[in-house]
Amino acid sequence: MLFGETTTFAIEAMSEPGLVAPSAVWGRLRIWCQGVALGDFSEAHCGLPSGQFDQLRSNISSSWLEEFHGLTDEQLFDALDRLLYGYSQGVEVADERANEQLRRDGDRYARFEFLTNWGEMFDRAGKSFIFCPDGSTVKILNGSDGSVPLRTLKTSVGCIQEACDGYAAWLEQETVRLK
Repeated sequence: MLFGETTTFAIEAMSEPGLVAPSAVWGRLRIWCQGVALGDFSEAHCGLPSGQFDQLRSNISSSWLEEFHGLTDEQLFDALDRLLYGYSQGVEVADERANEQLRRDGDRYARFEFLTNWGEMFDRAGKSFIFCPDGSTVKILNGSDGSVPLRTLKTSVGCIQEACDGYAAWLEQETVRLK
């Protein structure tokens, strides 16, 4: 099933064939933005995320902080990679922050994580961060280990919300079907 448009933003999902009730919904998933696929659709029998897409749908239009103004995409990606994962330009860096500061930074910046740790299908998709600098335009920054150029993908809040709504309704139908 495809929810949205691959040229703007879409969630592509399927249940694994042959699932018999009672069962959880196991399947495959990937994200499309501007014709670029993020995620490995050949990764079978994955748990399909739901809460992450619910939060994305609800919070995307306010996903921005004033401190990000003036940063290039590369600077923004690097800052969040350092704050959340302890890496800068693909290299692990020493972190002198106390545990309390690490927790505060995690609370403050985790909302910009996108797809990272959302499921096995995204394990090889690199790190992604998502922002909405103006309340309507969404920017996804996707990079890996610093050796591959950073990808900047753009879409709209409406495209994301529409895809999330379709995916949530389908996942609910599949959950009921497999109860």
